[in-house]
Amino acid sequence: MKKNRNTRLFFLFLSWVFCFSIKAQTTVYSETFNNGCASNCLLTAYGGGWTVVDNVGGTTGGAPNNWFVSCAEEGITPPGCGSSCVGDACMHIGANAGAGGDMGASFNETGANNATYRLAQTPLINTTGYSGLTLLFDFIAYGSSACSDDRAQLRLSTDGGATWPAGYQYCLTSVCCGACNGYSQGQWTLYTLALPAAFDNNPNVRVGFHWRNNGNGSGTDPSAAIDDIRITSTISLPLTLLEFTCAKQNKGVKLKWTTASEINFSRFDVERSTDGLSFKAISSVPGKGLGEGKNTYNSDDNSMLQDVCYYRLKMIDRNGSYTYSKIISANGDVFGGNGISLISNSINNDVMKVILNSSHDGAVTLNIFDTHGKLLVNLKDQKVKRGNNILNVDVNSLQGSMYILKITNGKDNTSSSAITEKFVRTK
Repeated sequence: MKKNRNTRLFFLFLSWVFCFSIKAQTTVYSETFNNGCASNCLLTAYGGGWTVVDNVGGTTGGAPNNWFVSCAEEGITPPGCGSSCVGDACMHIGANAGAGGDMGASFNETGANNATYRLAQTPLINTTGYSGLTLLFDFIAYGSSACSDDRAQLRLSTDGGATWPAGYQYCLTSVCCGACNGYSQGQWTLYTLALPAAFDNNPNVRVGFHWRNNGNGSGTDPSAAIDDIRITSTISLPLTLLEFTCAKQNKGVKLKWTTASEINFSRFDVERSTDGLSFKAISSVPGKGLGEGKNTYNSDDNSMLQDVCYYRLKMIDRNGSYTYSKIISANGDVFGGNGISLISNSINNDVMKVILNSSHDGAVTLNIFDTHGKLLVNLKDQKVKRGNNILNVDVNSLQGSMYILKITNGKDNTSSSAITEKFVRTK
């Protein structure tokens, strides 16, 4: 998806108006890997249904490489080169704990002891009710273009991972950052694949990423990382969601949404999260099914939560297929917490206008990094008031490129309440 300077990428906001039309592109599955970990978090502990299968296509040595999920290798919007941790975690290959551990997308290849044959695989992905599927993800994988040496490989399964046919295996190779000397890191690249018809309307789809380090003592691929996986479909639910909002009421939150064009629609599951990543259903609301008519729904969350809270709708068709709404947040204005949320940012005449909402009077720090993690702009102790605030940032020194904006709620970078967003500066 093309991103520009006027596009707001961050998804935590108070309300949004959007539509799911019958022929619109819809997301069937997505994974961002944003677990908040800076380093040394193994994929096997990540959760979300992800698993790692060892000894796939060879025998793993005594000190093998590991799949990690952290921002030790920063997720960068393609095209871009690797960066130290800013806040966007990704899945990547690193060394074993006894030989450096999670150093970002960098591994050990000293001999047979480092041989690695490990397949990282998604949970089951149910594409029932969807067709015309496309798989997309960001990756870095500078290495063997023929998959003959150390390399990362995409694998697909239509039977829940019981088999991974050779016809559904794809070598991943990106251009390198800097001189292609056998030790350079790969460049973040967007991978797009139109999935074969066998993946349509299938409840047992899995996507896998196989890492092979053949233990020959020659490290030809010092980088392999995956981020922002999604499967999209050209066919969505027979539902148009016009609006989804939340508002303070007494000791809880009132959620309200409006729909049109409900055809063969079943119900809404209201899901809540405290971190914006892991959601649990808290209520279910049956659809009214009034065809082309306009329908309004309400649901109350009266739980006493003390921190920022996020909501989404799981919209379920009668045949069991479903899709999710955008995520909205009830911030500190509702719960009296210490949250901040980004409303928008835009650039005009070398000035970036940042509009954010704060739950209380205080201060924020605004930092801008390049894609290598170098700090370019640092604005400390910017005063904010409870409610919406406008902060103007001089970006005249920034050339046309990709950058990362980080907003921290507090006078330093130790606060746990922070926002990161990628943006493009055109000049």
